[in-house]
Amino acid sequence: MGSPQRGYLRILTVLCLFISLTTTASEHSKNSGNPDEVKIVSGPHYPPFAAEHLPQHGLGPFLVSKIFEASGKTVLSDFRPWKRAYRETLQLRYDAVLPYTETPHRKQDFLFSEPVFKVHGFIFVRSDSPINAQSLSDLKGMKYCNPLGFADGRPIERMEMEGHLHRFSPSTLENCFKMLMAGRVDFIKTNPHVAQYMSSNHGLSKQHIRALPFLVETASLHVIVPRNHPNGESLIEAFNRSYNLMKETGQYEELAQDYLENVRAAGNLSITDLE
Repeated sequence: MGSPQRGYLRILTVLCLFISLTTTASEHSKNSGNPDEVKIVSGPHYPPFAAEHLPQHGLGPFLVSKIFEASGKTVLSDFRPWKRAYRETLQLRYDAVLPYTETPHRKQDFLFSEPVFKVHGFIFVRSDSPINAQSLSDLKGMKYCNPLGFADGRPIERMEMEGHLHRFSPSTLENCFKMLMAGRVDFIKTNPHVAQYMSSNHGLSKQHIRALPFLVETASLHVIVPRNHPNGESLIEAFNRSYNLMKETGQYEELAQDYLENVRAAGNLSITDLE
């Protein structure tokens, strides 16, 4: 016969599991109580796709809201630091978070939509840097900055895992640019839109940074929905149907260009058009 203490611990374990499952079910119910309502969340410092100062927190939330609305959904949009947005979406406080690139780790937890955007990643260094690399392999032994929650992309991630690159991860991309200008890191990998915004809005000029003359990667950005979301697959399917229809009719490109022209005219954005 087992001891009373063991029996008590067994009952306590079952009770804790029950409470956990009840809490998760409550979150499911709270977020899926209205099947026609979708809660999306995005994060900062990634213009034009996501940024607090932009209308509707960026082109990404704007377009994704339009796409969901075209599928018959009512959209509630929110804004959080990236790490918190990701975590709270996994906790089902939101139905979807955006925009994110695919990684094996993320695909374990999330369903991915069709690519909403494509971005081209380049290496940016200080203009007075002696670095004149012609390929990523020329950067071996150097230090780079990428904020918490930002994916490196496979080429850089592979080199970092092999010990050929050393990553620093502050909380924001702005801090990465400060570290670059202070000489604490050698380079940053980002896309030209973000680099231009950061240089224009944080006390830098185009003369302070330069891109190295090679493309690191082309990545797609997606809307992602937790795999444990009770309506996750249907949400992704509805989004993809609406997205593909808007692409076919040209409405997607029209909405994107109108948004960029409006925010540029208002002085909120100074970047080239998206490809």
